[in-house]
Amino acid sequence: MTRTRRAALGALVLAVVAVAVLGLLRAAHPTGPPSLDQRTAAVAATLRCPTCAGLSVQDSTSVLAAGSRQVIRQQLAEGRTPDQVRQWFVDRYGEQVLLSPDPGGPGLLAWLLPVLAVLLAAFLVWRWTRRSRGGAVSGGDAAEAAAALAAWREGRLDPGDGTPAGDALHAALLARVAAEEDLGADGPEDEGLVLAQRRLAAAHRRWAARAAAPPSRPAAAAATPERPRVATVARRPVAVGALAVLVVAGGAAVALTVQARGAGEPAVGASPAATTATVAAGGGGPAAPPPGWTGGMPQSADQWVALGRAYDKAHQLPQAVAAYGMALRLQPGADDVLLLRADVLVRSGRPADALPDLKALDARHPGTPDVLLILGLAQNRTGSPAATATLQRFLQLAPDSPAAPGVRKLLGQG
Repeated sequence: MTRTRRAALGALVLAVVAVAVLGLLRAAHPTGPPSLDQRTAAVAATLRCPTCAGLSVQDSTSVLAAGSRQVIRQQLAEGRTPDQVRQWFVDRYGEQVLLSPDPGGPGLLAWLLPVLAVLLAAFLVWRWTRRSRGGAVSGGDAAEAAAALAAWREGRLDPGDGTPAGDALHAALLARVAAEEDLGADGPEDEGLVLAQRRLAAAHRRWAARAAAPPSRPAAAAATPERPRVATVARRPVAVGALAVLVVAGGAAVALTVQARGAGEPAVGASPAATTATVAAGGGGPAAPPPGWTGGMPQSADQWVALGRAYDKAHQLPQAVAAYGMALRLQPGADDVLLLRADVLVRSGRPADALPDLKALDARHPGTPDVLLILGLAQNRTGSPAATATLQRFLQLAPDSPAAPGVRKLLGQG
C-alpha cells in the first residue's frame, strides 16, 4: 500500500470517529436555550406512562399522561430543574417510572456503550490499517527469500517435483518476481513486495523441510498443501470500507435519533420511533377514557377523583389508581383520596403497596371503620397476623355495615 493510500485511509478513520463523536456531543449538549414546551417534552420523554406499556408520558395520548405533562410543565415553570421533576415522580412511583437509565450503577452501562462502540470500531480500523501495511520483512525472511530467488534463477533450485510443497514454492517464486516488476513508489516497503517476500521465505522453509524429511510416507502426503492467499490486498480495503460504513451509520444514527435535550438533560432515552415500535410489537397502547366519561381533561384534584371513580366503576383498576395518584399530586395530604387509592390497590391485587398508607391513615384516624376494613383486608391478603385483630375492631365499630357479613365469613364466624 502506498503512502498516499495509507494517508487516505487514515483520513477516513478520522472522519468516521469524528462523525460518531459529533453525534454524541449533539445529544449531550443543547444547540440553544430550550423553550418551556421543549423542556416539558424532554422531561416527559424520560418518564414512563403509568397506564401505557412501553410508552413515555410524552408519546402517550391517554388522559393520565396528559395530566402528567401538565404537572411537569407547572413544576418547570415554578423553577424546578428537570432532575428535581423526575425525582418528584420517582418519590411517588419508584425508579421504574424512569425510561432513561440512571447514570450510575447498572444504568452506567447504557451511557458507556455508545462511547465504547466508537472506540472499539476506531481500534479495529486502526488494526486493519496497520496489518494492511505489512511492515518490514525480518532480516531472516529477506535473506532466505533472496537466496531462494537467486538459486532458482541460477538453476540451482528446482521446485518442480510434483509435491504440494514444491508447487507452493514455485508459485511463491513467480509472485516474488511479479511483485518486483510492479514495485511501487514505496520501494522495499511496498506491501505487495513485503507479502511476496514473506510468502517465498515460508514456502522455501516448508519445501526444504519436506526435502530433508525421510521418505517414511508417500511424497504427496508428506506436506500439507498451502492455502493460497488469494486477493489478500484486495480483500482488506473491502473489509475496512465495510467497517467504516458501519461506524458512520452508527454515528449518524446517534446524531439523528437522539432527541434534543436541554441543559442538564440526559443524552439517552427512548425515542418516539422506539416506543412506537414497542407498541406495534404488542407492548400495549394508550388507555382510553372510561365509558361514559364526558369530563374532558381534568384540571383539578376533584376532577381527577371523579375520573378515578369512573375508571373504578368500569373495572379499569390500574387507571383508577393512577387517576387518584394525580389527584394526590394536586392536593397532597387528602386522606379521603388516599383511602380511595388504597382500596383500589387492595382490590387490584396490590395489598402490599397499600399497607404503608393504610397504617398512616389508621394512626391519623384511629377507630375509623372504613380505614380498619381496608387495612384488615390488606393485612389478610399479605398474610399479616394482625389482620384478625384489625377486622375484629371493624366488626365492633360497624356491626351493621354491608361489609360485615363478608368479614365474619372471612374470620370463620358466619
